[in-house]
Amino acid sequence: FLRAIICYIDSYFDQNVTLYQTISYFGFQNIESLTWNQVIRCVDLLKIKGLNDDCLFDEFTNIKSTLKIILQQRISVFDQVQTFINKQGDIAVTNECKEETNDDDADHSENRIVRSDQFWMYMFSLTQSPNFKKLVCFLYSLPCSNAYVESAFSQLKYLCNDKRNCMTIDLLSAELKIRLNSSLSCIEMYKHVLSNQDLLKAIK
Repeated sequence: FLRAIICYIDSYFDQNVTLYQTISYFGFQNIESLTWNQVIRCVDLLKIKGLNDDCLFDEFTNIKSTLKIILQQRISVFDQVQTFINKQGDIAVTNECKEETNDDDADHSENRIVRSDQFWMYMFSLTQSPNFKKLVCFLYSLPCSNAYVESAFSQLKYLCNDKRNCMTIDLLSAELKIRLNSSLSCIEMYKHVLSNQDLLKAIK
């Protein structure tokens, strides 16, 4: 029984192993070793339309040059990225991993991890790379599981029920987008609506 389960799981992984390897090239941990051949392999695999290969190569070399400059700064890449994210008005999430050491005192060390999506946001703010940005955005739009879709159906079950059966599709869509994409609490959302005059006019 267990062997059958493992074979079933492996069959899915074997079909997508090339895709997984290709996507891994664009993680922050592998960005220094990213090569042009890997970029081309990714483009050929995903078949993204509208990419200019010549411009893409120029953007790739520009990104690699900019990366060297970033790594040579006295400030760590983590701090550079977090400073940029904070300036965008977003909430910077500090990812800290505590690792146990072998010391008798059981000390913990904190490793500050750079999120790949935030790194690319920072990189594209420093370079004009429309083609490379399109490629990376496509990569990061690929879902790793159907959990997000399942959560959408779960939310929809509470939005549309016997007591709320007269809602239009547009209204359902709008409310679902707010539920899934907003990180504001009810009080914060209330204050935000009251402070946005354009939104209040649209509501009226």
